[in-house]
Amino acid sequence: MPCTFSNAAPFPVIATTCHFGDLGRNAFTGPRFFNTDFSIIKNTKITERFNLQFRADFFDIFNQANFGNPGLNTQSPANFGVITATRFPTGDSGSSRQLQFALKLMF
Repeated sequence: MPCTFSNAAPFPVIATTCHFGDLGRNAFTGPRFFNTDFSIIKNTKITERFNLQFRADFFDIFNQANFGNPGLNTQSPANFGVITATRFPTGDSGSSRQLQFALKLMF
C-alpha cells in the first residue's frame, strides 16, 4: 500500500499509511574497513647484561580512508543513506596513518 502525503510540515507523510517493508535484517552493510598495522623490532646486545631494543610501529600504514555508516533515520530524507563522516576520530582504530618509535634499555 503506498504512503499518503499531507501538506502539513514538518512530516508530509501521514504516519498510519506507511510501513516498513519485509527486507531481512542486515540486508545492507556499510563500507568496508581497511586497516594495516606494521611493526619492526631490532634487538642489540650491548654487553652480557644490557640489551637495547629499537621499535618502530606504523598504524594504518597505507593511510586508507575508512568511512562511517550511512544515515539510517528515515525521518530525515536529506541524510538517509548518506555517509557524512569517517569511521573513527583520530587516535582510534581506523584513523589516519600514525608512526611510533621507541628505544628501550633492558638490563
